[in-house]
Amino acid sequence: MYENSRVQITDMIALLEDEKSDWWIKHFKRALSAFDSCEYLNCANIIMSGSGGMGSLNDLVLGQTTNAKGEFCWKPDADELNKKYMHLLGELYSFSKSVQKATNKPIKRD
Repeated sequence: MYENSRVQITDMIALLEDEKSDWWIKHFKRALSAFDSCEYLNCANIIMSGSGGMGSLNDLVLGQTTNAKGEFCWKPDADELNKKYMHLLGELYSFSKSVQKATNKPIKRD
């Protein structure tokens, strides 16, 4: 049912590990743990808890570094990193919203 979502979560973790974004790595590892326990609503809620407000997943920009002088600069693949990140984040938000919506449907009674 959610085959692609697990791959997307692990891809997100790998992308964030390459960027050494420890806080968000832990966040998505918690989501993956819930997913692997078939706790899809918990997984969705963990993912969505990272959105909104300052410093949220929506504010994260990948590909930042410093040069030998300690000056800010962009990694050569920063644009591609951020496109991949935004794509994965959009897919995971869609997964999360669909799980949340499915669990909020009223129960049909005979």
